[in-house]
Amino acid sequence: MKFLKFATLAALFMTTAEGAQVTSQRLHHRHPHRHEYLSTLPDVRADTVSEADIAAHEAARAEAAKVKKNPQTALLATIKADLEQVNKDMSFGVSFSQSKRNDHARDLTKKVSDAIQAYSKKLLSKVESGANEALTEQNAHNIGAVIFYDVQLQDAMAGLGMPADEDLVLAINRLKSL
Repeated sequence: MKFLKFATLAALFMTTAEGAQVTSQRLHHRHPHRHEYLSTLPDVRADTVSEADIAAHEAARAEAAKVKKNPQTALLATIKADLEQVNKDMSFGVSFSQSKRNDHARDLTKKVSDAIQAYSKKLLSKVESGANEALTEQNAHNIGAVIFYDVQLQDAMAGLGMPADEDLVLAINRLKSL
């Protein structure tokens, strides 16, 4: 009886295994093997560059050259240089013995403050003059740079013991509101 159960289980197992093998062979051989080789197409481009291609390239270069340069580059460079000089003047400390350096730093901070206020006034008048005047990406960059420099300027002014410039604070806040 045990042998019969074992033989039945073995037969069942072999049948299942053979059935799986036959099924996999059927699936495997369902699609005939066809090997297709890709052949490369011949290059039909012209050997030389055409006059039209050259003209189009030159027109594109001329159009790219028309990109308007940032008119505030000089202003931002001047502000940066002045703030660096203020930092150098303050690096020796704020004391009576350094009064010449401190006075120079105060003059530079006043100059930078006036430049930022003038830029703010000019930009705000331009924006407010048009009904649908929109800020450009260049304006956004310039505003970000001016705000960054204002933070340094406010720190320098506080370090030099200067009173807060309310007009400068108002100008920066108006730029931030744009």
